[in-house]
Amino acid sequence: MFLLVVTWVGNPYLKDDEANAAQAWTAPTTVPPATSTTPVAPLPPGFPSMTYPPPMPEVPEGQPQPVPTKFGLTYTVPSENWQANNDMVSGWSDAQGAIATYGATSRYRHHYCPEIKGASLAKVAATGRNGIDLDTAAREEVLKAQRIFADDKTGRTPNVEVRGPNALEVSGRPAVRYTAVVTDIPRTSTCSPQQAEFDIIATPAYASAEVMLLMVEHHVGLEDALTDADIENIVESLSKTEQ
Repeated sequence: MFLLVVTWVGNPYLKDDEANAAQAWTAPTTVPPATSTTPVAPLPPGFPSMTYPPPMPEVPEGQPQPVPTKFGLTYTVPSENWQANNDMVSGWSDAQGAIATYGATSRYRHHYCPEIKGASLAKVAATGRNGIDLDTAAREEVLKAQRIFADDKTGRTPNVEVRGPNALEVSGRPAVRYTAVVTDIPRTSTCSPQQAEFDIIATPAYASAEVMLLMVEHHVGLEDALTDADIENIVESLSKTEQ
């Protein structure tokens, strides 16, 4: 069973009313360790840092909503059926502890499943890493998909095929993308997906971390699920935040 943990983080900026796949492999059948194999490194001296992301820009009703992060990069999601936010922290945990934690979380069709508190059909969020190259950061993060979609009570794990790396550019800077295609997900509720995808895009950050990781997680095969085109639009929207 995968657990979603959501907390709201106060942001003083906010108003009160407001390349092709090169390889693929199957993840190990054993659940990966609770922590990354790469030690956490501090931010280099003098590197710009933000405690909070910039305020969400105001857009006309019905228009796509840019979501700036504290890493100097912004992604954009549609307005319809999305809860766009950059002051929400989300993540997953299991009996071993925290699996992954992200900030600037936006959710698609939140509360679609009444059996699972906080369930959504898709999420987009960001985190950062220091002292690590883009490929290693993305690869380590995407492999967390197996624990995220495992059944913590029974120990059953899904099948995970990781596709990538795919090379791309984000505002003229290099980026790398890995996609975990998750199938045979253990059923923990009547609305559990049988398949999901977990995308990680790593690119140099402008602040708060040397590398920013954009996470796009979405359920596949359920009513109102996002299409491949929807996901590509979100990935391609990632760009340097314009002040």
